[in-house]
Amino acid sequence: MAGVEGAGELASAIARACDEADPYVEGVVAQGEELDDTLDLGFYEFHHVRLEHCILRGLRGAKASFYDCTLVDCDLSGARLEEAYFSRTRFANCKLEGAQLTKSFWRTSRLMSCMCRYANFGEATFEGTSFTDCDFRETFLSEMGIRKRTRFEGCDLTQADFFRTSLKGLDLSTCNIAGIAVSDTRTELRGMLIAPEQAIDLVGMLGVVVGTE
Repeated sequence: MAGVEGAGELASAIARACDEADPYVEGVVAQGEELDDTLDLGFYEFHHVRLEHCILRGLRGAKASFYDCTLVDCDLSGARLEEAYFSRTRFANCKLEGAQLTKSFWRTSRLMSCMCRYANFGEATFEGTSFTDCDFRETFLSEMGIRKRTRFEGCDLTQADFFRTSLKGLDLSTCNIAGIAVSDTRTELRGMLIAPEQAIDLVGMLGVVVGTE
């Protein structure tokens, strides 16, 4: 497989999986590797993989699955992970800017201090997943399914697009919600939990004009 042979632990494991026609990678610990963005890891399964300081920009992994994986300080900017599956997987200080994660499924996973600006999570499903101190500015979060025990804490959601995503029961009181986009009916906002000082961020889209004497 071009761009893989003779490389580090992760690349070597991928090369073996390719040679054996078994897209299964398990137990790899890799640091500082850079994968060739021409590799197609679609439908691959990654189990108990730990990646630190790896460059995975433009990674192609549609319908790939990640179980009990940890990624720390990795760059996945522009990654193509449509319909990917994440279970008990943790991202810390990772870059996901412009990543395509449409129809991805996140179960009992966690993103901490990740840069997700301009990423596309359209039609993704979050279940029991937490997002802490992440940058979701101008991110597409439309038509998502947000299920039980999903949390956003300290995230920047400035101008994020929640079109047709129900926020009922979701606590965004610690997040920046200025300029979030929803449909004309504003039904997405029903039942959302916010702090009193955040009301000013919503009155404009409700047609309320705040006057001053």
